[in-house]
Amino acid sequence: MAGKKHDHSRMTVYRLVDLPSLKKAIRDKYDNFDETEIKVGERDSLLVMGATEEKTVRWGELVKGLSNETVDLKTSSPGAVLLIPEDDTAKNDVALADTGQSDGSRDAPITEDTFNAWAITFGIGFQLLDQRYIDSGFGKRVAIRCIDPTKLQSITKVTLDDRSKTDRSSIPSGATLRGFGFEEIGELATRLIAEGKINNIGAPDKNVTVRGADSLSMPLSKIPTKIVENLNYIKELLKQKPVTDELALLEKISQVPNKNKQYVDRLNAKLLEAIVDTQSEKIALAWPHEAVDEIGEVQAFQLYGVQGRGRKAIKQDGLPTLDDLLTPIREAGESERQHRFNAMSVMLLENTEGDAKSRKIPVKNWVSFETSLDDKRHFLHSGKWYVIEDDYSEAIRRQTKAIFNRRSPLSTLPPWTSDHTDELAYNQAVATACNGICLDRKLISIKEQKGRIEACDVLLKGGIFVHVKRVDSSSPASHLLAQALVSAEILSYDTEAQAALRQIIVTARYNPEDYDCRPKKIVIVMVKDKQALTAESLYTFTQVNLGRQDKALASRGIEVYVVPVVRNVPESSDADELQEEIDNTAQ
Repeated sequence: MAGKKHDHSRMTVYRLVDLPSLKKAIRDKYDNFDETEIKVGERDSLLVMGATEEKTVRWGELVKGLSNETVDLKTSSPGAVLLIPEDDTAKNDVALADTGQSDGSRDAPITEDTFNAWAITFGIGFQLLDQRYIDSGFGKRVAIRCIDPTKLQSITKVTLDDRSKTDRSSIPSGATLRGFGFEEIGELATRLIAEGKINNIGAPDKNVTVRGADSLSMPLSKIPTKIVENLNYIKELLKQKPVTDELALLEKISQVPNKNKQYVDRLNAKLLEAIVDTQSEKIALAWPHEAVDEIGEVQAFQLYGVQGRGRKAIKQDGLPTLDDLLTPIREAGESERQHRFNAMSVMLLENTEGDAKSRKIPVKNWVSFETSLDDKRHFLHSGKWYVIEDDYSEAIRRQTKAIFNRRSPLSTLPPWTSDHTDELAYNQAVATACNGICLDRKLISIKEQKGRIEACDVLLKGGIFVHVKRVDSSSPASHLLAQALVSAEILSYDTEAQAALRQIIVTARYNPEDYDCRPKKIVIVMVKDKQALTAESLYTFTQVNLGRQDKALASRGIEVYVVPVVRNVPESSDADELQEEIDNTAQ
């Protein structure tokens, strides 16, 4: 007997907000796609479909070179978008008509005639949508309001530090959010997959798999009237609270809506100020992991949108640096900076002669930035602005204060004065004052890691490892914390590393029996020019990173302390800058 035919199928849905018309949901570059006004149920809707222009496959020349055979193959990509107004109240003339903008601009002011809509995509249909109108995080918000909290199968999370590291974890059998090791502080969930039983959606009395990110993927009815009912139910779900308080943690950080143009413009202005200020502490390079996930090895990149240099694109070896991306913006006139920043993009390449390994990724997606506006913390991630809830931000600050308030095992530390010409000189002074061994630039080879580490800057009796670093920008702070964690982790279990450290102690003419080569306490000395660093003055990314490192080291029985030191010397010299480069290179 043939199996029962299901009246539902898995579909991908986006929520579009503040649309002037359904037609304006489609990017101008796809104006060659067919548009058909239809009805879904009783609701006036729009179907847009077509295919990209046929092109010869890019790898044809490579195959020809290897085989001496001509490759005459072409390819195109089909796609469709079904646009359905969210409510029956959207008037036909508003929902379907063009707004009359002849320049193709999407920046017209929002009016009372705007409305929300659903976009069901097929094939490359998602590429047709104008990003301005997409309700970011819509799918995630729906998921946490309907899933079984014990049936999470996969979660993608972004670590909120200067690296914006993205991790994707899976537990096919299902688990709670805590089962995935999700941290209440310092992590942003961008995508999740879970099971849930949802009223009138999918097969009766059976769990359905829900995938939530910016889009929502779940089984929806193939019957026009019923799919409208499904969408209506999804709209009602958005009004409900998350299933559990644990899942509510995923909403502690929210995106600033693009429709709030004046507010976004103010944030963008602060970003440009930081770009021009080469000494800004709040801006860093962030690899856009989600955009380039699983692209393979990359050894070069191409920079687009840099005008006035005699060519349209600049191809370079290696991976892009922050200066590679920001220098062209700094060189532009004040009135042109925002335009250039918006226009610039990066394409990752296999090598300077090889194929593209990614799409063109906007430069904005490569930058992490944090600022305050109207007494609220905001940060830029993957080209989008986020605001941190006050209680969430306060929790981060409380955690940081608790670490700063711990009583240090160091009785005293010398001030950093003009007598200390560089970091090495200061570390030697710390070693003398605390009766320890200066290990600055004494590197240990690690076979397992195929590299070298610095155990610490100063080693004291009792397994006290002291790390000293000037905190003038995000990179040194993160470097310091990473250094402390990596060396502590390795030395806590690697007997060869412990033996290598013991030999360094012997070479320095100290008795190795007096010093523990396994760390018990980590003291992080954070040095700042002219004024002492406080828990409040650390920017949020660094606070989050410090808290994470503290927890990781505590799991190994290692205590962490922070000691602020003021550096009262004249402006940094060339020697200081050279020393900083040496330190970074050594690690």
